[in-house]
Amino acid sequence: MGAAASVNSKEDSEWTFEDVDDRITTNGNSASYAEKTDDSIDMDSTIAKNYKRLLAYASSGTFEQQREVAEMLANVAVNSTRQREIVEMGGLHLLIPLTKSPDEEVKRLTAHTLANISVRSENQGIIAEAGAIDALVNLISTSFTRGVQQQASKALANLAVNPENKKGIMKSGGIAPLINLAKSPHIDVQIEAIAALANLSVDDTNEELIGVGGGLEAIITAGEKRTDTELLAQIARALRNLSTQEQNKTKIRELGGEKLILHLKSVKGEPRIVMQAERAMRNLGMEAASACTTKPESLAAAIV
Repeated sequence: MGAAASVNSKEDSEWTFEDVDDRITTNGNSASYAEKTDDSIDMDSTIAKNYKRLLAYASSGTFEQQREVAEMLANVAVNSTRQREIVEMGGLHLLIPLTKSPDEEVKRLTAHTLANISVRSENQGIIAEAGAIDALVNLISTSFTRGVQQQASKALANLAVNPENKKGIMKSGGIAPLINLAKSPHIDVQIEAIAALANLSVDDTNEELIGVGGGLEAIITAGEKRTDTELLAQIARALRNLSTQEQNKTKIRELGGEKLILHLKSVKGEPRIVMQAERAMRNLGMEAASACTTKPESLAAAIV
């Protein structure tokens, strides 16, 4: 970050997430679409030549047909070229409406595709302009399906890396449902919701709103009850980002968050957790307090 950077800087703590669908049940041929990794669109590729046909097939098809296309798009979208192709060839005109499908599996697969294509930074503004933020906030606010909640939260986490999207998600009412999902009994949902809150909090207004909206309580409680390392990594990152404003610092202390941060700092074999915990400690002045409490013991030992 450079010597002039503030210890409260949060600019290097935003992560994006992508993955293939671990519930693939169709023809299993998604690997055939992953051969090209440069930025150019290969107009001769199988998927490029058939985009319009696929989109028309899905938009007017049955739920089963829509699931098939959405699943394929989700899996090929782990490839950076495919992420670009899906957006530039009109995929959003299919995906946004499908978030309103009556079929929960269609919604899950659609959210999964949006999560994967939003990894590409160049796509994030385009996806938001197409109406994806409102669609995704609606999903996390209304769906009780675990997979939909997870994938929609992941998509919002990725979109929230973009500064304008941080504001857009807040204005669309996304903070409150993400805080609610941070309390989910399902670890995979908690991970994505807290990741989204961590990315959103790299914005002063959002940091304040998450703090007063119960976000710190949800995040600290999750850290006290869970041992999953990916969840702890997101919790450490969120606490680092949410500990730069005085009112949040006070609340973290009142909630016993300092004890959790010390625990996170001691997690063995997970340097990313330790690093974020150490930065949260600096934000909270915990290192100075620790030095003050240990100094008398050192002096006493020296005198003896």
